[in-house]
Amino acid sequence: MIRQRIVLPKYGDWVINCYYATTQYAVDEIMEHLWQLEVDATNARRAYENLTSGDVDTGLCYSNFRKRSTVLVVALTSSAAEFLNSLTHEATHACVHIASAMAVDHRSEDFAYMVGELCREMFPEVKDLLCDCCRNR
Repeated sequence: MIRQRIVLPKYGDWVINCYYATTQYAVDEIMEHLWQLEVDATNARRAYENLTSGDVDTGLCYSNFRKRSTVLVVALTSSAAEFLNSLTHEATHACVHIASAMAVDHRSEDFAYMVGELCREMFPEVKDLLCDCCRNR
């Protein structure tokens, strides 16, 4: 599993705690982080079921708008293409959460820049997961 903490200063120092290539062994750590974000019981149950399922090609994203903080998870994936799919899916959720909290129009150029900034910050940690040859080393 790869952990990454990203701070977006332009968006009120929003913190995104990322977990990439997670397995069932990371459940306790991720759930603890979700509890710190005051996750409600329904979303906690859904997250726990997702994290303990052992399924590949899944993820989750949960944000606390008041705390300006997000937990973003991408489980193990079956291929580099599936990792990119799951990563962009969860990153989009995170950006929609941030945009909603910060009154950024989801159809705007500002929103597109936010998505790009988040992906640029993720890249150093995920680059080897984006290539099937690198993943198999």
